[in-house]
Amino acid sequence: MGRLVEYILLLLSVVLVVSTLTGSTNNYYNEPTGNEGFTDCSLTKKFAQFFNVSLTSYTLKRGDSIHWNADLQIKRTIKWGILHFTMTHKFKNYTNITFLDDKFNLCDFFVDLINKHCPIQPGMYHLNYSAQIPNLLWPGRYYAKGTVYNKKGEEMMCQMTELTIK
Repeated sequence: MGRLVEYILLLLSVVLVVSTLTGSTNNYYNEPTGNEGFTDCSLTKKFAQFFNVSLTSYTLKRGDSIHWNADLQIKRTIKWGILHFTMTHKFKNYTNITFLDDKFNLCDFFVDLINKHCPIQPGMYHLNYSAQIPNLLWPGRYYAKGTVYNKKGEEMMCQMTELTIK
């Protein structure tokens, strides 16, 4: 489970960085096309928002290390959440292969990222994460999206990106 959590945290970090890098205000229905950065697909910013995101490398290579920092402003207490994460590979420009389509407990990620258990109180949190790009990912173009929902089913945040893994 530890390796899976590392893998998911890496993918989540890549997706969550997206909107901060581009400053985009696209909504849920505007999938990125030709955009090499990240897109904020959140319907609202009333729950959380990312600031000061930095990534050590924007070229993702299998087996290489990646390191990122971010400041997360939580605006409302997070008591519980589900992260729905999808990652799809565009195979030979004619079909998409889904590598990941799963739901995860958001509170578990907060324990790993900021060493805090839910409920997470409003405030600014500094995130610092390092990982290695898994070799199991095929080289090529990927579409990744992470959406977080609370217990009521309200969307708390959404990030998506297109990325290339070499």
